[in-house]
Amino acid sequence: MSGAAADRGLVLALETSTRTPALAVARGPRTLVQTLAAARAHAADLLPALERMLGELGASPRELALIVVGTGPGSYTGLRVGAAIALGLARASGARLCGVPSFEAAAYEQLRPGEEGLVLQDARAGELYVARYRRTEQQLEVLLAPEVTRAGELATATLGTTVVLADDAALAAAALASPARPHCVRSATPTAAALLELGRARAARGALGSVEPLYLRPFAMRSQRR
Repeated sequence: MSGAAADRGLVLALETSTRTPALAVARGPRTLVQTLAAARAHAADLLPALERMLGELGASPRELALIVVGTGPGSYTGLRVGAAIALGLARASGARLCGVPSFEAAAYEQLRPGEEGLVLQDARAGELYVARYRRTEQQLEVLLAPEVTRAGELATATLGTTVVLADDAALAAAALASPARPHCVRSATPTAAALLELGRARAARGALGSVEPLYLRPFAMRSQRR
């Protein structure tokens, strides 16, 4: 299916990198968005939510032309669930798949054209996920692709940055509390709507990114005390 056909057809975006997974479904100019409760399970709730949204549009999963997946970094479990659902829906519908790093969706939505920003996420164990972007009129320029850094090594990366996209946990881990905190801090939560917009534009250009999750470090098993 051509990029133009996918843009006119039914498009789904799945953002599952955080504790509040979200979906966006669009057909033509109409877009529906739903954010799920943090306490609910990604796997159990995503498909019922999608079914309700498709019903509101009078559509079925087999009509999907493009599926956009947020690839993280973020929750290991959430990213696996999102990728698995996307792959299953694509096999059933023949839809094309487009992976977009979740950090890019956050930066695209929060930064204004011409602004440069640093996206931070607490990776725990004294580490941070970090990426840096510059917003253009219609797209995003990647200055530093997502990577893992030690919290104590972040100071040089923030020099010259006027916007930091982070939550309280990331700011605390980076020791960016006042007065060291940059003067402009915005939300780092990626939205399904921004993901859908980026994915649509990239699919129209034939720039389909991989849906492989961005696992930036090996998964560490944690044992629970009884």
